[in-house]
Amino acid sequence: MESARAAGPLRYELLGPLTVRRAGRAVDPGPPMQRAVLAVLLLGAGEPVARERIVQAVWGARAGTTAPGLVATYVSRLRQVLEPDRPRRTLDGLLATRGTSYRLAVGPGELDLHDFEAARQRARECRAAGAPDQALAVLDQALALWRGGGLDGLPGPFAALHRGRLAELRLAAVEERFELALLLGRHHEVVAELGLLAAAHPARQRLRALLMLALHRAGRQGEALAVYGQTRQLLIESQGLEPGRELTRLQQRILRSDPSLEQPAGPPPGPPQLCLPAQLPSDIADFTGRAGELRAVTRSLGGTRRSGAVPLVVVSGPPGVGKTALAVHAAHRLRERFPDGQLYAALHEPDGTPGETGALLGRLLADLGVDRRAQPAEPERRAALLRSLCSGRRLLLVLDDVADAGQLAALLPGSPSCAVLATSRGRLAGLPGARGVPLDVLSAAEAVRLWRRLLGAAERPGEERVLAACAGLPLAVRAAAARAAARPGRGLGPLAARLADESRRLAELGLGGQGVVQALGSAEQRLGRVPGGVAALASFRRLCRSAPGELAVALAALPEEDADLLVEYGLLLAGSDGRPLLHPLTALHGRTPDGRRMESGCHRARQSP
Repeated sequence: MESARAAGPLRYELLGPLTVRRAGRAVDPGPPMQRAVLAVLLLGAGEPVARERIVQAVWGARAGTTAPGLVATYVSRLRQVLEPDRPRRTLDGLLATRGTSYRLAVGPGELDLHDFEAARQRARECRAAGAPDQALAVLDQALALWRGGGLDGLPGPFAALHRGRLAELRLAAVEERFELALLLGRHHEVVAELGLLAAAHPARQRLRALLMLALHRAGRQGEALAVYGQTRQLLIESQGLEPGRELTRLQQRILRSDPSLEQPAGPPPGPPQLCLPAQLPSDIADFTGRAGELRAVTRSLGGTRRSGAVPLVVVSGPPGVGKTALAVHAAHRLRERFPDGQLYAALHEPDGTPGETGALLGRLLADLGVDRRAQPAEPERRAALLRSLCSGRRLLLVLDDVADAGQLAALLPGSPSCAVLATSRGRLAGLPGARGVPLDVLSAAEAVRLWRRLLGAAERPGEERVLAACAGLPLAVRAAAARAAARPGRGLGPLAARLADESRRLAELGLGGQGVVQALGSAEQRLGRVPGGVAALASFRRLCRSAPGELAVALAALPEEDADLLVEYGLLLAGSDGRPLLHPLTALHGRTPDGRRMESGCHRARQSP
């Protein structure tokens, strides 16, 4: 890698036609398809990018059987361009091979997109520090990096998607520049340019608000009010919407000649502003273990942004394993990195059915201050509005209990300043750029630590038998601890005896409608609603009735499609070797007759001595 850079510093430019420079001189990165491969690697944030992902990014649905071989050829040619002195057939270096993946190392100052994002952040910091003139100068430098629209002329669905995202980034920065210019009293200088840009983006209310303010300060109140009228008519005709609250408020202030609209002492009234949601549930005071998983989440979401992708982490695992607890605990640690707010949404209804996408989007928009009466009806337009509201803001979205990749994809923001932390029973394969953090049951030592933290006590006789019945499932440990805490004067012997009785164990581990039975029952209900789910549930119940010595054989004989569904819905665990595993409490649930799971069992629990 060092030898490659020794030939001269490399510079990659994506904010226009893709250009590669060495020591300031342009070098030819090859034909269009090869350039498209390079763009995918550059936007891969320095992480390995799978060959199949490159194929889909560059060819999409048109990919033929030769596409993987072409990727390998293009990578080989790119190495010759980027590392002319590299020995042939070397896997390491600037453009390294990792199995069937490729990783392009990009250092500080080598990619114009990274420089643009960093400069934009510095401009915000200058403005927050009370130096708008410095902020404007820094933002001008950032915008000067653009030589076109971004990824100009590159083929493939990946480039098309990112061209739209880059255009949004650039336009948001231009809007920030106009805000700074108005803050500095330069309305006469920018009013003409604002008019042209607002005409090019007629439905963008942020631009329209800035134009109205500039016209008002220039003594052209009639024209400012005309802009509002035109915007209102356009929004009603094209989207069935009234203008947003901030734009309407600005119009009313102009009508009454509000003196505070004149040269302000602080930032001018701008376009619709996000409210600052702080929706995280209370932190988990007795959170225990999961050090590696917690570190993976916080590093993935709280680290330095090296690409334009939205940071996305999916915490996965079976019911009761502690996904929500980890997500909430991690979100509290990350809260200060997202000063524009933290949103939290459970994506399933109380009866366990997945939330409808349009309704979920409506809730998120309402949480960000959009009146429900002003929201578009179509889910696609709601999703677009959510992306617009999140653009350039540092927001953390915690989305709990995601049903599938499609449900999550519809709720993602488009701005890399945001981050998303999701939980799901399945691993949600197929989401580009997602970092998976799978959870297993607690180790024996972690289960003991959690138990003692919950009870605030040292080791007690019978503790080992109680925890053995819980089999490392955090939800079960918490339920058992709640039982023990309800009878502080008694020993653990009676509780251990009840848990040793399979006919009573699940009922003992169910409290307040939040126990193991409820969690596993919800998983069964969800699975029963999907294609192939009924057959998978039948296989699951047969599996649960297997004798202990026959379980391994029964698992190996499980039809692959059934095993995949059972893992996806949390009724089987995915072992480290990829083989499915059956948790003891899940097996007990599966072989307990439906009518006895709660009614009879809960009656016994209530009558326990």
